[in-house]
Amino acid sequence: MSKLIDITVTCPQCGQKYETKVFRTLWGDGGTAEQNSLSNDNVNVVECPHCHYSFRAPLAMMYVDCKKGFAVWWEPIHDSGIDNDTIAYSNMFGADSYYAKAPRIQDWEDFKDTVKKYYTGELKANPITKFDINALKGVAAGNKSKKSGCLGFAILLIGSITSLLITGLNIIL
Repeated sequence: MSKLIDITVTCPQCGQKYETKVFRTLWGDGGTAEQNSLSNDNVNVVECPHCHYSFRAPLAMMYVDCKKGFAVWWEPIHDSGIDNDTIAYSNMFGADSYYAKAPRIQDWEDFKDTVKKYYTGELKANPITKFDINALKGVAAGNKSKKSGCLGFAILLIGSITSLLITGLNIIL
Protein backbone atom coordinates (compact mmCIF):
# COMPACT_ATOMS: atom_id res chain seq x y z
CA MET A 1 0.00 0.00 0.00
CA SER A 2 1.82 3.05 -1.24
CA LYS A 3 1.42 6.19 0.84
CA LEU A 4 1.10 9.67 -0.66
CA ILE A 5 1.61 12.67 1.60
CA ASP A 6 1.03 16.39 1.18
CA ILE A 7 4.13 18.60 1.36
CA THR A 8 5.09 22.18 0.67
CA VAL A 9 8.05 22.53 -1.66
CA THR A 10 10.10 25.52 -2.71
CA CYS A 11 10.98 25.57 -6.38
CA PRO A 12 14.77 25.67 -6.78
CA GLN A 13 14.31 27.62 -10.04
CA CYS A 14 11.97 30.50 -9.09
CA GLY A 15 11.80 30.22 -5.28
CA GLN A 16 8.00 29.99 -5.14
CA LYS A 17 6.40 27.67 -2.56
CA TYR A 18 3.51 25.37 -3.43
CA GLU A 19 1.64 22.32 -2.16
CA THR A 20 2.02 18.93 -3.84
CA LYS A 21 1.71 15.21 -3.16
CA VAL A 22 4.66 12.80 -3.06
CA PHE A 23 5.19 9.20 -2.05
CA ARG A 24 6.54 8.52 1.44
CA THR A 25 6.28 4.80 0.78
CA LEU A 26 6.03 3.02 -2.52
CA TRP A 27 4.95 -0.62 -2.47
CA GLY A 28 5.97 -2.69 -5.42
CA ASP A 29 5.58 -6.19 -6.70
CA GLY A 30 8.31 -6.48 -9.33
CA GLY A 31 7.07 -5.31 -12.70
CA THR A 32 4.18 -3.34 -11.23
CA ALA A 33 3.47 0.24 -12.15
CA GLU A 34 5.36 1.35 -9.02
CA GLN A 35 8.54 -0.50 -9.98
CA ASN A 36 8.25 0.75 -13.56
CA SER A 37 7.83 4.30 -12.26
CA LEU A 38 11.14 3.92 -10.45
CA SER A 39 12.83 2.72 -13.62
CA ASN A 40 11.29 5.55 -15.64
CA ASP A 41 12.27 8.16 -13.02
CA ASN A 42 8.67 9.33 -12.55
CA VAL A 43 8.50 8.92 -8.77
CA ASN A 44 8.22 12.10 -6.71
CA VAL A 45 8.99 14.36 -9.66
CA VAL A 46 7.07 17.58 -9.14
CA GLU A 47 6.47 20.52 -11.46
CA CYS A 48 6.33 24.09 -10.25
CA PRO A 49 2.98 25.63 -11.21
CA HIS A 50 4.64 29.06 -11.48
CA CYS A 51 7.66 28.47 -13.77
CA HIS A 52 7.00 24.81 -14.79
CA TYR A 53 10.43 23.66 -13.63
CA SER A 54 10.44 19.91 -12.82
CA PHE A 55 12.58 18.26 -10.15
CA ARG A 56 12.56 15.31 -7.76
CA ALA A 57 11.26 16.36 -4.35
CA PRO A 58 14.07 15.70 -1.84
CA LEU A 59 11.88 13.84 0.67
CA ALA A 60 12.96 10.44 1.97
CA MET A 61 10.92 7.55 0.59
CA MET A 62 10.83 3.83 1.34
CA TYR A 63 10.34 1.29 -1.44
CA VAL A 64 8.83 -1.92 -0.04
CA ASP A 65 8.05 -5.27 -1.62
CA CYS A 66 6.41 -7.54 0.97
CA LYS A 67 6.17 -10.49 -1.40
CA LYS A 68 9.90 -10.42 -2.15
CA GLY A 69 10.69 -9.41 1.42
CA PHE A 70 12.76 -6.24 1.12
CA ALA A 71 12.67 -2.51 1.76
CA VAL A 72 15.05 0.26 0.69
CA TRP A 73 15.13 3.92 1.75
CA TRP A 74 15.96 6.73 -0.63
CA GLU A 75 17.23 9.42 1.72
CA PRO A 76 18.59 12.41 -0.22
CA ILE A 77 18.80 14.43 3.01
CA HIS A 78 19.23 12.81 6.44
CA ASP A 79 15.81 12.16 8.00
CA SER A 80 15.97 11.56 11.76
CA GLY A 81 12.44 10.14 11.63
CA ILE A 82 13.89 7.09 9.88
CA ASP A 83 16.17 6.49 12.89
CA ASN A 84 13.11 6.28 15.14
CA ASP A 85 11.17 4.21 12.63
CA THR A 86 14.03 1.70 12.38
CA ILE A 87 13.96 1.13 16.14
CA ALA A 88 10.19 0.65 16.05
CA TYR A 89 10.44 -1.73 13.07
CA SER A 90 13.02 -3.77 14.98
CA ASN A 91 10.65 -3.98 17.96
CA MET A 92 7.66 -4.89 15.82
CA PHE A 93 9.18 -7.23 13.23
CA GLY A 94 12.54 -8.32 14.66
CA ALA A 95 16.03 -6.86 14.40
CA ASP A 96 16.80 -8.94 11.31
CA SER A 97 13.62 -8.04 9.40
CA TYR A 98 13.85 -6.23 6.10
CA TYR A 99 12.13 -3.20 7.62
CA ALA A 100 14.71 -2.90 10.40
CA LYS A 101 17.64 -3.50 8.03
CA ALA A 102 16.44 -1.46 5.08
CA PRO A 103 19.45 0.24 3.49
CA ARG A 104 19.43 4.04 3.44
CA ILE A 105 20.71 5.34 0.11
CA GLN A 106 21.33 8.98 -0.73
CA ASP A 107 21.96 8.77 -4.48
CA TRP A 108 18.85 8.20 -6.66
CA GLU A 109 20.63 5.98 -9.21
CA ASP A 110 22.17 3.86 -6.44
CA PHE A 111 18.72 3.57 -4.86
CA LYS A 112 17.19 2.31 -8.13
CA ASP A 113 20.09 -0.11 -8.64
CA THR A 114 19.62 -1.49 -5.13
CA VAL A 115 15.92 -2.14 -5.74
CA LYS A 116 16.81 -3.84 -9.02
CA LYS A 117 19.39 -6.05 -7.26
CA TYR A 118 16.71 -7.37 -4.91
CA TYR A 119 14.52 -8.30 -7.88
CA THR A 120 17.37 -10.03 -9.72
CA GLY A 121 18.37 -11.95 -6.59
CA GLU A 122 21.77 -10.31 -6.30
CA LEU A 123 20.70 -9.03 -2.87
CA LYS A 124 18.81 -11.27 -0.44
CA ALA A 125 16.00 -10.09 1.81
CA ASN A 126 15.61 -10.59 5.56
CA PRO A 127 12.13 -12.01 6.16
CA ILE A 128 9.85 -10.85 8.94
CA THR A 129 9.89 -13.48 11.68
CA LYS A 130 7.64 -11.85 14.26
CA PHE A 131 4.93 -9.24 14.63
CA ASP A 132 4.56 -7.61 18.05
CA ILE A 133 1.11 -6.02 18.09
CA ASN A 134 1.91 -4.30 21.40
CA ALA A 135 4.83 -2.45 19.78
CA LEU A 136 2.48 -1.26 17.03
CA LYS A 137 -0.06 -0.05 19.61
CA GLY A 138 2.68 1.89 21.39
CA VAL A 139 3.81 3.55 18.17
CA ALA A 140 0.24 4.45 17.21
CA ALA A 141 -0.38 6.01 20.64
CA GLY A 142 2.88 7.97 20.48
CA ASN A 143 2.14 9.35 17.01
CA LYS A 144 -1.36 10.69 17.64
CA SER A 145 -0.15 14.24 18.12
CA LYS A 146 2.66 14.38 15.55
CA LYS A 147 3.49 13.39 12.02
CA SER A 148 5.86 10.45 11.94
CA GLY A 149 8.28 9.41 9.27
CA CYS A 150 7.19 6.31 7.47
CA LEU A 151 5.88 4.54 10.54
CA GLY A 152 2.35 5.84 10.10
CA PHE A 153 1.89 3.37 7.30
CA ALA A 154 2.74 0.50 9.68
CA ILE A 155 -0.87 0.43 10.74
CA LEU A 156 -1.68 -0.50 7.17
CA LEU A 157 0.58 -3.52 7.54
CA ILE A 158 -2.07 -5.22 9.61
CA GLY A 159 -3.80 -5.94 6.32
CA SER A 160 -0.65 -7.76 5.22
CA ILE A 161 -0.54 -10.04 8.25
CA THR A 162 -2.74 -12.65 6.59
CA SER A 163 -0.21 -13.27 3.84
CA LEU A 164 2.61 -13.29 6.37
CA LEU A 165 0.80 -15.85 8.52
CA ILE A 166 0.91 -18.24 5.61
CA THR A 167 4.72 -18.15 5.81
CA GLY A 168 4.76 -19.04 9.51
CA LEU A 169 4.98 -15.60 11.09
CA ASN A 170 5.10 -15.58 14.89
CA ILE A 171 2.64 -12.92 16.11
CA ILE A 172 3.21 -11.67 19.67
CA LEU A 173 0.02 -10.48 21.37
